[in-house]
Amino acid sequence: MSGARRPIVLVICSSAHPGPCPGWVEQVVCAWPDPRPTIRRATLETVVDRGYQIPAGAVLVLWHELGDRSALLCQAFDRVAGEQLPMVVLAGEPEVMARHAPAGVLVRSRRADPALVSVMLRTLFERQAAVESLKGDKNAVLHSQAGLAHQMEQMQEELTLAAQIQSELIPRRGPTIEGLDLAVICRPAGYVSGDLFEVTRLDEERVGFFLADAVGHGVPAALLTLLIARSIKMKDEAGAVLEPCVVLDALNREMVERNVTGSRFATGVYGVLNLRSGEAVIAGAGHPAPMVVGSRGVERVTTEGPLLGIFDDAVFTQQAVRLGAGDALVVFSDGFESAFPRTAEDAYSLRLTNEDYLERLMDFARDCCGSSFEASAMRFGETLDAQLGSLHQTDDLTALVLRPRRAKVGREAA
Repeated sequence: MSGARRPIVLVICSSAHPGPCPGWVEQVVCAWPDPRPTIRRATLETVVDRGYQIPAGAVLVLWHELGDRSALLCQAFDRVAGEQLPMVVLAGEPEVMARHAPAGVLVRSRRADPALVSVMLRTLFERQAAVESLKGDKNAVLHSQAGLAHQMEQMQEELTLAAQIQSELIPRRGPTIEGLDLAVICRPAGYVSGDLFEVTRLDEERVGFFLADAVGHGVPAALLTLLIARSIKMKDEAGAVLEPCVVLDALNREMVERNVTGSRFATGVYGVLNLRSGEAVIAGAGHPAPMVVGSRGVERVTTEGPLLGIFDDAVFTQQAVRLGAGDALVVFSDGFESAFPRTAEDAYSLRLTNEDYLERLMDFARDCCGSSFEASAMRFGETLDAQLGSLHQTDDLTALVLRPRRAKVGREAA
């Protein structure tokens, strides 16, 4: 207990002034119950020297004269506040001094009753044990916070590196392919993305396009996209172009075989677009149905097939559609369902999905067909940025708009 500890009263005064008389100090000591304090003295110049060790558990009495240098006084107050030391200041003008003293420092007149000063010092001494305990708790919290800050900084560096590696292995910009107009929107929700897309030329006439959305967010989903990118095969060993349903079937079996934890799933859509004829053959795996948008309306290209990575005997069907002049194919991930909140509703409803995104994607495709695909993608990106909550989007956003430049025939479902 603090009562068993012998208290120390450190009397501080400027070297230019003698400080309180011995009789005044003796009255303070006599008013203190046993064990009575030990009195020590120090000059103001000594106390402001950081090399001077203030006795542990000491209660400070600063005897202030009007001629004392204010710079020394400010330095002393800085040390008292920084180390949270108990102090009573006895001043000739206590009202003026009280305006400059830090919080927690008591200011009284030098004419104050020594017995009252003794009570104040004793109270500060008894309280200091709790203050020291709180200081220890505070230092422990600060140490813990510093450790957490270091871990967060390290994690941020690792996530930044992961994003760089992912962007190198899985580009977020569309390629330039002769005979194909292509617009790409790729907006990860965080450092890394759980969405994956690929558009590649298969032969002189055909282009393969693939979009997958790993279930989940963050690093686990991003790692799954790397597995998918490595596993998808659009041609056989002889170099022949594979049917979309065959491509998804092989990818699904590969993912099931590697899905040892039972939690690696993804949706996906893969198609082959003939740039000469405008025919697109598409297969899907639990993914939002692509849309064909043109002057004569909108058509959803629906296919059957479960998520990738669940059933090794899953069956994937494919659908053929023909793009005419002015038609565009839109392939997108499910993150757009909450990308366009209805601002007129309550805060809870703002987080709910709605069907407005379909009209927005249709407008995006129409804008592409009516102007530059690149400029349209920039405008659509600005539209996304203007939405409520766009700085903290809840899901990755990926959309592809494809159109053959030399389509010669009108669109018709095959």
